[in-house]
Amino acid sequence: MTKNYQAAFELIKANTEEIVSEDELLNLLQSNKEVKAYWGTAPTGRVHIGYLIPMSKIADFLSVGITFKVLLADIHAHLDDQKSPYELLDARTEYYKQIIIGLLEGLEVDISKLIFERGRDFELTEKYGMDLLRMTSIITLNRARRAGAEVVRQKEDPKLGSFIYPLMQSLDVPHLDCDIAFGGIDQRGIYMLSRELLPKIGYKKPVCVFNPLLPGLTGDKMSASDTASVIDCLDGKKQIKKKMNKAYCPEKEIEGNGILAFVKTVIFPYLKRRDEDFLIDRPEKFGGPLTFDSYESMEKAFVAGDLHPLDLKMGMADYVNTILGPLRKRFENKQDLIEKAYGK
Repeated sequence: MTKNYQAAFELIKANTEEIVSEDELLNLLQSNKEVKAYWGTAPTGRVHIGYLIPMSKIADFLSVGITFKVLLADIHAHLDDQKSPYELLDARTEYYKQIIIGLLEGLEVDISKLIFERGRDFELTEKYGMDLLRMTSIITLNRARRAGAEVVRQKEDPKLGSFIYPLMQSLDVPHLDCDIAFGGIDQRGIYMLSRELLPKIGYKKPVCVFNPLLPGLTGDKMSASDTASVIDCLDGKKQIKKKMNKAYCPEKEIEGNGILAFVKTVIFPYLKRRDEDFLIDRPEKFGGPLTFDSYESMEKAFVAGDLHPLDLKMGMADYVNTILGPLRKRFENKQDLIEKAYGK
């Protein structure tokens, strides 16, 4: 671990919604042990640029010397109301892995110490299975339902998998040998269950770091099922500019502004790693180029009306296209993988 644990703490905390608990995280960072963290994703639908938000935080974890694992939760993807059919799990898992590598490469993150884990490789072991059964003996159906309510699909007559899902997600932490669980704030119910149940079967409580749920391009939560709100990671440059042009970005308004939220949590941390300012290459007839050395200065200019929404959107589009460059190159010869995972 880095010796400057306070700076490491502040970097991990930046742009997050909540840490449970901050004292526990500080103690971990001050320890002489190897600190390990993980983030899990179920390989279901195609990946949108919202994934750059957790990737940006993963970059922070790696930069302070934390060993980081990405869990490709294939079994979870099937348990969640069969969002991924069983026969597509292999292809979708590989697609997610290649997307994540490409996104981190685009963010210029050193991934030499990043570890990929696949759910079925450890979730089908005897020890894991016994731990899972032990958890089922001490939790009620209603408690499991509440824990997963924000994450898994629960219909009027939900499938049993939706109740097993949060128990497995809790068990993933110790079975990945991790100290920190990182995820969106919608995962809070599950990880609070983890902190409650894991000590009862002999494991320590994980430290939990939560990202906020940020608005999508329509002003709502970013969702892969909303084609107006989402930019596919493999969209072309022109597609991205076209979609960005239609994005919700009301003049002088911050609340619910997905463009501002994305610039704050992805673009500025990316530029900080490059030691660069935010450049908007505005034509001379509209006042010429604009540069901002911090998000705060950019937001101030936006609220004052000195930065027009269209200029901001096109500036963001330029950076997104730059970041996605390595990913596009990685997928130049992977059309067959996409077709296996999602069809033509």
